[in-house]
Amino acid sequence: MEEHGYAVSADQHAKKRKSNSSTYCCVPQCNNYAQEGLRFHLFPKEKTLREAWKVVLKMGKQVTNSDRVCSEHFSPSDYLPQAKPTAVRHLKKIAVPSLKLPVRSCDRPESSPRKKQRMARKMRAASRQVNATSRDEEKRLSEDEILVVEEADVIGGNEEEQPHNEPPPVPTRKEVSTQSEKFSLLSLIQEPSKLFTFTGLSSFETFDNIVLCTERIMPDTSKFLLSVRLRVALCLTKLKLNVSYAALSVLFGVTDETCSHYFRHTVQVLANILKGVLYFPSKEEILDNIPKCFRKYVHTRIVLDCAEVPVEKPKCLRERILTYSQYKGRHTLKFLVGVSPSGMITFLSSLFGGRASDKRIVIESKVLDKCDYNDGIMVDKGFKIDQECLLRNLRLIRPPFVRKKQPLTKAEALQCVDIAAARVHVERAIKQLRDFDILSEQVSGHLVPYMNHILRVCGALVNLSSPILAMERF
Repeated sequence: MEEHGYAVSADQHAKKRKSNSSTYCCVPQCNNYAQEGLRFHLFPKEKTLREAWKVVLKMGKQVTNSDRVCSEHFSPSDYLPQAKPTAVRHLKKIAVPSLKLPVRSCDRPESSPRKKQRMARKMRAASRQVNATSRDEEKRLSEDEILVVEEADVIGGNEEEQPHNEPPPVPTRKEVSTQSEKFSLLSLIQEPSKLFTFTGLSSFETFDNIVLCTERIMPDTSKFLLSVRLRVALCLTKLKLNVSYAALSVLFGVTDETCSHYFRHTVQVLANILKGVLYFPSKEEILDNIPKCFRKYVHTRIVLDCAEVPVEKPKCLRERILTYSQYKGRHTLKFLVGVSPSGMITFLSSLFGGRASDKRIVIESKVLDKCDYNDGIMVDKGFKIDQECLLRNLRLIRPPFVRKKQPLTKAEALQCVDIAAARVHVERAIKQLRDFDILSEQVSGHLVPYMNHILRVCGALVNLSSPILAMERF
């Protein structure tokens, strides 16, 4: 019996009739139904990749949106690496079925070498078609393929790993990791100045402590080609220099796709580890570390200012409107920075579109709720938060406005000078944040979902570096 040019036995039809499952593999000559250990994948929506699947699977019928292909037709390398052993595995955007492919009954028998050559040509052609669209597809990663590492994920669960979630065996991982350690970027960094150039850290001890904390949460496993130390170094290098994944692949001896995955995974883990470095100090701590330039404003609890990061022009019209900054004249992401009088970053808001006003970010970030009665909030003229501070009994320290046709009085001019001398700390903190090139250069669309994690890691690294104020300023 034949169906669409394929040899299908009566036994195979009997198996399909006996199964009660509604989910089955649509590939000719494959009789798999939904069962433990199998995953089923829909045909890709992208036209070129969809055609490549149809050619390889020799689909003799029109493919519908309900047709599925089981995991037996994909190799382990077709799947994205897992964030943790129990996570559901997802296909790469460029994956094409390559195992247990159907054979037509009318196909002419070929000698083994000739058959291999023909198959190799087909796979190369399909690969060229897929790679032409792979970069655009990476920017459109769906939410279920974005690895979000929350605190519960970092701690890890006790669920047993399903058979289809097992990572592919990598018997040479230790050899690769050892070779990478020997010839990677870290082997070239022997001085603190070089460490700061590549990672933003001025101390090897600090770097080692970060690695140690990361190892406790994300231990080395066979699914990683790089050690934890190298993955942390890769992540920090991307933050500090914002080099391409292709350049990182040369420095660390893995593919650019692997570098991209390791960076996105590690930066989320580091954001959880380093969140304690960004904390809101008490009044007593601030008074014990008040610098000379704040002696006139000893009630100051926090100095606030906003900063913007350029971002790639979104394709969505609504997102373009939300991210366009009139002040910068381009599309940006905007965030609020809070600095203590001693120069330590104590608050970082989530990122907003560049269109958001300073007042809106202050209100929605709820930074004023962290302050106590009679605390001073030092801001620039653009922060029109008088009413919000009044409702919370907070002191608003802001340079006086110039009235129409009336110059500033001598007292007001001196006040402007004093506030400017004190506010310079928040500007220097923002400058140190911008020393991380990933926060000063244009952010690509595929990194936008990770920018809150990136911002917090950079802020923590600033606090771990040399202080803004020297000891003689206190």
